[in-house]
Formats: sequence, C-alpha cells, structure tokens
Amino acid sequence: MAEQATPQRDQATTLRTLNRAADSGRATRVLSVTSGKGGVGKTAVVANLAVLLSRMGQRVLILDADLGLANIDVVFG
Repeated sequence: MAEQATPQRDQATTLRTLNRAADSGRATRVLSVTSGKGGVGKTAVVANLAVLLSRMGQRVLILDADLGLANIDVVFG
C-alpha cells in the first residue's frame, strides 16, 4: 500500500532534491508545488520552504496561481 502524502513528507522530499542539486553544483532555479486537490498543505509547504531558502541566502519569489483561492498573502500577513 502506498504511503499517503503529507506536507511534511513533501517538504522532506523537496529538501532532499535541493541538497542533491547543491551537491552536484547545479543551481535549482524553479520549484513548483502543485496538487489537483485543495487542503493538502501546498501553501504551508511553500511558505516554509520560502522562509528556509531565504534564511539560507537564496532569492525567493512566490507565485500563488490559484486564481480563486490564493492565500499565500494571508500566511505572510
């Protein structure tokens, strides 16, 4: 049986990917967090990754393309 996706697992997977890219000497330019289902933690994952990457000295731009229910602005105040 496949393990169910969680925001924490998604973050861990993304961080592993970033670490591999950093180890290979290639810079990751674009990250995309997507899901066809609402309420699965996309905004939380993006917000936490943005803060982490920013603290690591990376430039961060967030684009919330959910035209109907975009709420990244609420998370960051």
